[in-house]
Amino acid sequence: MTSNASPNDSTPIRQCVVCGEASLPERRLHDDRYGFPGDFELLRCHSCGHRSLDARMSDEQIADLYTRYYPRSSFDLDAWSPPEESDGFDAWWHGRRANAFRWVPRNVRVLDIGCGFGESLGYHRARGCDAHGVEADANILRVAERHGLQVRHGLFDAAHYAPASFDVVTLDQVLEHVSEPGRVLRGIHQVLRPGGLLVLSTPNADGWGAKLFGGRWIHWHAPYHLQFFSQDSMQRIAEEAGFSLERHVTVSPAAWLGFQWGHLVTYPRSGEPSAYWLPRRNRTTGQRVALRLLSYLDRLGANAVLTRLTDSLRIGDNSVYLFRKQAE
Repeated sequence: MTSNASPNDSTPIRQCVVCGEASLPERRLHDDRYGFPGDFELLRCHSCGHRSLDARMSDEQIADLYTRYYPRSSFDLDAWSPPEESDGFDAWWHGRRANAFRWVPRNVRVLDIGCGFGESLGYHRARGCDAHGVEADANILRVAERHGLQVRHGLFDAAHYAPASFDVVTLDQVLEHVSEPGRVLRGIHQVLRPGGLLVLSTPNADGWGAKLFGGRWIHWHAPYHLQFFSQDSMQRIAEEAGFSLERHVTVSPAAWLGFQWGHLVTYPRSGEPSAYWLPRRNRTTGQRVALRLLSYLDRLGANAVLTRLTDSLRIGDNSVYLFRKQAE
């Protein structure tokens, strides 16, 4: 959490977590979903284009943030259901390949870091994989117990796993949440076998959405999102950890654009939860009407058309990276 100081006064210049060059304030953000108090400074590196949120918290504070503020404690265990395989036109139209777990082959040993409620582990298990997960949110424990998932609660620590013990590691919308992404990638390199695959998805802050919606772009998501990678900064930090880039695409779920419109029409003030993200809160008549109209547009395919177009231009809201650990 930062002060109201500007870069022209006594505000210290922050070093980029990727390249070490100067990162200067770009805009101020607040928790526009769940109402965590405070405003935060978004910084941008002039060299590699990496953006980071100046919200310094300990690992314990980060874990508490997710357990207390993310609305997972009321999740119905009976509603848990792994996604099914999806390919062809339907998968393309809805942008389902935006998820890192969709890129994992069958019959491999896979570790999903930041596995949420573990649906991806159920997906992998159904495809013959030996699936493991790690999750900071303590709510995963009751899901794992009910459904027999192999999950560690806490933050990823390579010391918990044997070296070179996984064929694939995935991070689905996770790396943007960590304060030291380089350390995480080096740990992943340690637990991957030679020739192993790292698949990660992360919001694309250089895409059309961030440029069009500015401070109300849905994926700033302060203070939960701490890192925003350019292609340059992602490739640099991964190569420093020992990976080579195999593929980079933008694939954006059509549903995300629907969330963006709903986010815009219910945008809250700093310190207040959103009536869209926490629907138990009262919505105004205008908000209810606008959300209904937006749902009709979504059913007509407007969101899918726009996301497929922007992805084809490589300016979509979501980046998917595939990195390979070099064989020894």
